[in-house]
Amino acid sequence: MVYCILFLIAGVGKILKVLEKKGEIKGAQNAFKKTMDKFSDKTGEILIGGLGWHERREVSWSGELGIWWVTYCLPNRYENAFGVTEPRWESGYGHSVSCVIDVPFSKINRRIGGAFAEDEKNLFLMHRGRIGGGRKGVGKTLFIDNYTGKFVPVRDGNVWSEMALVAAIKSERCPIQVAYFVKELQRIKQQRKSSGGNSGAQSRELLATDTLIEESSGTRTYFVGDVVAECDHGIVVSSLSEFLRNKGFQTAYKRPVDLYTVDGQKISALFEVKTDVTSTDCYMATGQLLFYSSEIKEKPTLLAVFPKNLCEKYKNAFETVGIKLITYDWINDKPRFTGL
Repeated sequence: MVYCILFLIAGVGKILKVLEKKGEIKGAQNAFKKTMDKFSDKTGEILIGGLGWHERREVSWSGELGIWWVTYCLPNRYENAFGVTEPRWESGYGHSVSCVIDVPFSKINRRIGGAFAEDEKNLFLMHRGRIGGGRKGVGKTLFIDNYTGKFVPVRDGNVWSEMALVAAIKSERCPIQVAYFVKELQRIKQQRKSSGGNSGAQSRELLATDTLIEESSGTRTYFVGDVVAECDHGIVVSSLSEFLRNKGFQTAYKRPVDLYTVDGQKISALFEVKTDVTSTDCYMATGQLLFYSSEIKEKPTLLAVFPKNLCEKYKNAFETVGIKLITYDWINDKPRFTGL
């Protein structure tokens, strides 16, 4: 399907552009590896592999991140491979690769899943959504339907493409963002496996009596604001979901809604998560919540989730239109929520 993508670049809007020059991509790859290696607790050679291949590689492990990683070169690309369990050091055990983010040495190659992109000041690791390594039913559609992070428009050679943000390489939270992405892919694949191949089974079973209005898959309009902050979107959504589940709520995801809770067979609350505090973010959160909930029979509680430094004027505006506000700040690189 061909998408016609329109862009609204407003205020602090940024245009991302995929890197094409060999030297620029090499520099970005080296910067990415250096950032990740700062979190390394231990390195060692282990046997890694996937569908139809195994080989020994020296990997790095971080207990804080809960992932291992290794970078090496193939004939036409850099291969960044990741796993989610601590390696069985000094053994012949074969370790499964949970995620691969490969980047071409030069030029645009849309057959390769990863890419580096930049705006005026920042550098980002991106993913095109091609996952699965040839496994049946594990592909781009599964990824797009279930990924809780952000998709953004990117100038991709001579076209515009919609890509998933993985990490802001210059950000202190870059390795944490990468670990989230790796674990998110693992979650999506596991969800498909546990649902018997139906990628949306969890969400659709919970929507037997309710309907969410979905955004059109044809023409899309985007506001691209603080892209560095957007790299934290999935982390905030995932942390909020975990917080709610620990309080006894049942949560689910169904694009385009960031998160919702269910009570029996009805949707009890809708959440829209923002990582910036501009007026445009507030307008979008309000419109999205009202639009998504417009066809739900029993109206759910509507909740906007914003960084703690949201100004009082906007806080009061949400209360006026009947939207509850949750704010969060960062403690030890984890979101802490207030207002629930």
